[in-house]
Amino acid sequence: MVVEGNLTIILERCQVVVGKKEISLTVTECSILACLVASRGGTVSRKELILKVWGESFAGKPTTVNTHIQRLRRKLGRAAKALQTVRGQGYRWKCAR
Repeated sequence: MVVEGNLTIILERCQVVVGKKEISLTVTECSILACLVASRGGTVSRKELILKVWGESFAGKPTTVNTHIQRLRRKLGRAAKALQTVRGQGYRWKCAR
């Protein structure tokens, strides 16, 4: 479990709580979020996310990551400001310090 201000991430249940509102995530969204949170503010490339979330046998398009990031942001609402795009490099979860 990760707690950051009014945001609680319960990775084991693929769930996020923002304030008092529970947000259910798909397994893929949860895996992406887990990778980003585990990077501790570091940038995770699209290629790294594909390997960690889908594995080496991934046969889809790399832009699939973009689609999942968009859905994740939509579900997170205001808390999505911590999910940042690092142009030309990938994504990161900017933890409050």
